[in-house]
Amino acid sequence: MAEAIRQAKPHTKGPSLFSTPLSLIIGAILLKLLVITCLFTYIWARTNTWFPDERTQTIVPVLFLVLAVILTSIGMTMLIVGAVRYAIHGNRPSTDALQDNDVIVLLNSINDRMLLSESTKRIAHRHQSLQMLRQTIRQDIAKNDFDPAMVLVGELSQTYGYREESEVYREQITASQTAEQEAKITEALSQIDAALQRHEFDLAERQAEKVQRLYPDSDRVKAIVSNVAQTREQYKHEVERQFLFAAEKDDVDRAIGLLKELDRYLTESEAEPFRETARGIIGRKRDNLGVQFKIAVHDHEWLRAVRVGEQIIQEFPNTKMANEVRGMIDLLRGRAVDQQASQQAQ
Repeated sequence: MAEAIRQAKPHTKGPSLFSTPLSLIIGAILLKLLVITCLFTYIWARTNTWFPDERTQTIVPVLFLVLAVILTSIGMTMLIVGAVRYAIHGNRPSTDALQDNDVIVLLNSINDRMLLSESTKRIAHRHQSLQMLRQTIRQDIAKNDFDPAMVLVGELSQTYGYREESEVYREQITASQTAEQEAKITEALSQIDAALQRHEFDLAERQAEKVQRLYPDSDRVKAIVSNVAQTREQYKHEVERQFLFAAEKDDVDRAIGLLKELDRYLTESEAEPFRETARGIIGRKRDNLGVQFKIAVHDHEWLRAVRVGEQIIQEFPNTKMANEVRGMIDLLRGRAVDQQASQQAQ
């Protein structure tokens, strides 16, 4: 700092008039005496009539009054400045302190040394910045924040010139992205397979469309939607085959269960070839239930009669048989309660 002051401070002249606070105060006192003289002159000019004309007699007193006001202002200024400088510096001349120009030069010198440019700061902290940049890149890769990591890799290459190292990081990021994508694809495919195993084909289809939108460039998912549709068709044809086989063997209960399952996948046109077989199976099912109901009533097996009757009402609600059962069901339920109580008592 001292060196900067010595370099910045130019050669100064010796002290001049009124350069010390005390001289300024004395000058202010002398100006005060001169003001008093002007005021006495003003009063004298106002009271004397020896001026040649009235205009001159009016102007001259005014000039002395104006001069007194100006000198009063100058004297007051000198008095205030001198008092302030005396309070701060004592009676030293102004040349002992730095002039305004000296202060400006000194501040500029300090500013040039302290306000480093961004480039200079980057050079001064280059090693520390590089270490922090590399650490941040590795942390982003570990957290799978690949996009921010790729931005920092670009800065490592363009700003610091480490192109080969940047390529190494890019390969790591690409490999990590690929591994993460493959893991997500594997998880999505396993969920699709699980839905197919449960025969939830609508859910499997939605999941397949989603994974295909997310990873359109992956070879593993390009045919996933068509694979789901193909699996659905294969299952539908298998259910059709089992339904026809059960109907042929007169396995009514199994045929009815397969018919309900088949109804979830067949369109109106696809169901048309099976309508006649389905009507026959349903008719036989209804007839079988009717026979079972009559035998249970005839044998006074009221609990079984109630169970079969409720099945008839539920599965064939609009038939004449269902209406007949509804007319008897309350009575049958009462007898079933009595029969159950009697069995428990025994």
